[in-house]
Amino acid sequence: MRTNAMRLAAADVRLVVRDPLLLLMPFVPFLAAAALRFILPPLAAFIEGATRFRLLDYATLIRVVLVLFPGTFYGMIAGFLLLDDRDDGVSSYWGATPVGRSGYLAVRLALFSVAAFVAGLAVGPVFGLGGLPPLRGAAVALIGAGQVGFFALFLAAFAADKVEGLAVLKAMSGLDLAPLAVLLPLPVRAVAWPFPQYWAAEAALGRFARPLPALLLGVVASAVWIAALAARYRRRVD
Repeated sequence: MRTNAMRLAAADVRLVVRDPLLLLMPFVPFLAAAALRFILPPLAAFIEGATRFRLLDYATLIRVVLVLFPGTFYGMIAGFLLLDDRDDGVSSYWGATPVGRSGYLAVRLALFSVAAFVAGLAVGPVFGLGGLPPLRGAAVALIGAGQVGFFALFLAAFAADKVEGLAVLKAMSGLDLAPLAVLLPLPVRAVAWPFPQYWAAEAALGRFARPLPALLLGVVASAVWIAALAARYRRRVD
């Protein structure tokens, strides 16, 4: 079973390498972090001089958003692979493989989730701004890794093809800003509670919840979303 899983993971890596769009996506979070590292300080100085607003006071929150980015983009990759398999009819043959349909899906999501977690740990230092202790950074990266299943299954369950998938992703892009809800008062802030991205910000900042309970709530929220979307995806491919 382990050998079969490794073969499936290696096959997914080859599919990504062969597609220029998919090959670019893993590097987007790092490019964004590196660009902001150099752009944000002079931009913050300009804004402070013009308005007295200190943008760098929110650098840690911006860092949280960036650490979540790998989960979004790696989830997009996994989702596009699922769309290709569904459109090509490959997913209907998964049940005949040694790992089965559920195993095949689990291997793909696990591969990109692990990659997103590792990338999330690396993106923070690339950004370099905002103080985030290692354990809290790991908590945010863990919640970010859970986004892989969310975005991948959402795309595979609701998008008809890659073109529609890109449109769906544009509509979902607002979730990347869910951590900013920690700056909002109740009851507006409560709108973000069902989404794990919000709890990533709480795990990092601890504004309205202690870090450990926030991490647990983020993991639970991710699990609930993934379970619901997996059920919808299975109905779509059956």
